[in-house]
Order: sequence, then C-alpha cells, then structure tokens
Amino acid sequence: MKPALFDYARPDTLQEVLALLGEHGDDAKLIAGGQSLVPVMNLRLATPALLIDLNGVQELAGIRHEADMLHIGAMTRQRELIASPVIAEHAPLLAQAVPNIGHVQTRSRGTIGGSLSHADPASELPLSMVTLNATFTISSVRGQRIVAAREFFQGAMATALATDEVLTTISFPVAPQGTRAVFRELARRHGDFAIVAVAAQFSSGSLTVAVGGLEAVPRYCVSLIDALTRDGFDRSRLSEFIDAELAQVEPLVDMHASAGYRQHLARVMLHVCLTEVLGA
Repeated sequence: MKPALFDYARPDTLQEVLALLGEHGDDAKLIAGGQSLVPVMNLRLATPALLIDLNGVQELAGIRHEADMLHIGAMTRQRELIASPVIAEHAPLLAQAVPNIGHVQTRSRGTIGGSLSHADPASELPLSMVTLNATFTISSVRGQRIVAAREFFQGAMATALATDEVLTTISFPVAPQGTRAVFRELARRHGDFAIVAVAAQFSSGSLTVAVGGLEAVPRYCVSLIDALTRDGFDRSRLSEFIDAELAQVEPLVDMHASAGYRQHLARVMLHVCLTEVLGA
C-alpha cells in the first residue's frame, strides 16, 4: 500500500517546527529517521494531513559532555551513538545497547529521539534511558519542560508528549570511573525487537536495573534494587529477590512469547546480568 495524501514541510529551525505543531496539532506528524512512521503510513494506520520533516533542523543533533552530564540531541543518529568516543567512555550501558538496534542500514537513519518517542515496549533505547535515570527536554510554543524517562513512557506506543510538543534533548549522568554495565537481550533474530531485554549498571554502591519487553513500558525494578541494597548486594539471595520482583508483573503476550515464557526469560536474564554487574 501507499500512504494517503499529505502536505509536507521541511523547516530549518526548531522554532519553525514548534510553530507548525502549534498551528496543526493532531493533524501533523513529525518524521525523523522514518523507520517507524513510514511503514504505518504505508499501511494507512497513520494518515497525517501534514508531515513535518526534522532532518533540516541541525540544532537538534549532536552529543555534548558538560560537567557530569551527557546531553544528546533528539536527531542524533543511532550510528553516531555507536561511533562516539564520548558515549564509549561515559555511557558504557548505552554503548552496549545500541548495536542491538535493528541493522547497520536502519541505524544510519534511525534517531534516538524517534525511537524514544515511538515507545515500543521492546525497544532498546527506552529501556536504556529508564536505567540511566535520564531526563527529556520537551519543547512547544508554550515553552520547555523536563520529564523523567521513568515518567515519559506511559504505555505501549504512548508517551507524555502532547500533540504540539517535540522531544529535543536527552540528558543523563555520566558513568563514574569503575562503573560496571551490562545489557542483554533475547530476540528471534539479530535486529528484531527483543522478546525480553535487561539493562543493569552498578557504580559507587549504587545499582540500577530495568527490564524491557516484559510489560507495556520498561520496568524499573524498584523492589529488587531496594532488596539488594538492604542486603549489602549479597548475591546469595538474588534468586529470591528476583522472584519477588517478578511476582508483581503481568507479562505481555503476543505471537512471539507467552506470559510464562517472558517471565522465565526475565528471571534468567536478570540473574545473569546482576551476577555479572555486581561482580565478586
């Protein structure tokens, strides 16, 4: 199939983008890499009256290291995250996650902001940002606001973005020296969305861990983290704590996996990742 007829705009500045969104609202869609939007437009599951192309807005791209924070423009290509020495040095978890996204061709077009705004439950970037305690800068003609990644994802393909808003910057703390980070996923084939993925990071006595693909949004494992922290990160009770965390979950069911299989995968992968990240 082919998309329905639409008008097309290619602004050069963020202010032009915001003005178009403010004027057209629900009738407009933003396109970045197009990896997710173009297929659903071809199926006419999305029929925007206006397509706003962000590829001319240079101010939305780039990676900056400022003090103890990393700031990534929403139009930064996924391949740039892999190639960046700044990401390799200061964001080891993200560096491990990005090569699991799609293939070389799709990473050359796909953007970090596009993936986060699409909010697929099994996507690697939302899971990474939840684990890294990232914050998102969101802009509109009404101004800017900051939303935590753990509040941004509200359901499968659902986010905190209003129809006149655009995600502009992703920010998160740099990983301190000595940080141990692990990202693992299981997919039917390399490049497919994960059936289940786990991201974990440990540094300076602080642990973060989250699971993707298990529920409609990435699950930040608060109970598991609290239990391990109280126990002094003693791995002898790790299985017990993982089971207690997963007892609170109602896993997704689809053509690729049953609820029981997803929960089993999450249990095994959490054990493997936490054993690795916590070390001896």
